[in-house]
Amino acid sequence: MKGSRKFLQPLLGLFVALGAAQTVPAAEPVELTVYAASSLRDVLQELAPAVERATGTRLVFNLGASNDLARQIVAANKADLFFSADEGWMDRVAAAGLVDAGSRRSPLANRLVVVVPAASPLQISAPRDLASPAIRRLALGNPEAVPAGKYAKAWLEAQGQWTAVAERVIPTLDVRAALAAVESGAVEAGVVYRTDAAASQRVRVAYVLADGEGPRISYALAALQPRPHLEAARAVADWLSGPEAAAVFERFGFIPRAAP
Repeated sequence: MKGSRKFLQPLLGLFVALGAAQTVPAAEPVELTVYAASSLRDVLQELAPAVERATGTRLVFNLGASNDLARQIVAANKADLFFSADEGWMDRVAAAGLVDAGSRRSPLANRLVVVVPAASPLQISAPRDLASPAIRRLALGNPEAVPAGKYAKAWLEAQGQWTAVAERVIPTLDVRAALAAVESGAVEAGVVYRTDAAASQRVRVAYVLADGEGPRISYALAALQPRPHLEAARAVADWLSGPEAAAVFERFGFIPRAAP
């Protein structure tokens, strides 16, 4: 009997250890809030499950115009990452001391296009055509603040057409709102990102800016500080700047840039 007890004791210890291991709860994913440009809405929704698995996080998105998001960050500092459609608005957040400089990336570029409602007969072969009497209303993101609108205004100024179209511009809260205005037929044309046009079946691309015709469109991504989960935010920024994410961004029409 004594020998049997000596033999059973280690087994009992093993069973107890295994039982304890089975009852240990899995670690909860770290929740991170990502403030991201509205033009990234569709691609980030697709990427979210993969980046969450890879980094052990749960991402909560606040999507909007980069200018509004930057102001919210500076005012309240509730974001863990900022994905801006404009380097300038990231610079504003950095000037407030809230950007983790080592994690800042410029992973994407984009391109502007002119869109019209899908059934519209309008033909646009050059920027000067936007001054045609047939276009009474032209939707842009607010050109004084929204990145897509600022880019569009810079393009039209460089082409000598801004003065001719300025009075017919309908400024919108963000680029998706400009797209929606064209989709609804409320305006005859709009200037949006190529990626936004690709997401809609209710608009037709009437004009694509050639390489070098418009301003350089650069998206900026960074983890923010001081926040409680900075290392996890850095990991997400790295993953979104990596090759797996780049392939998805490219499929959605963005122009990925190689990590430095």
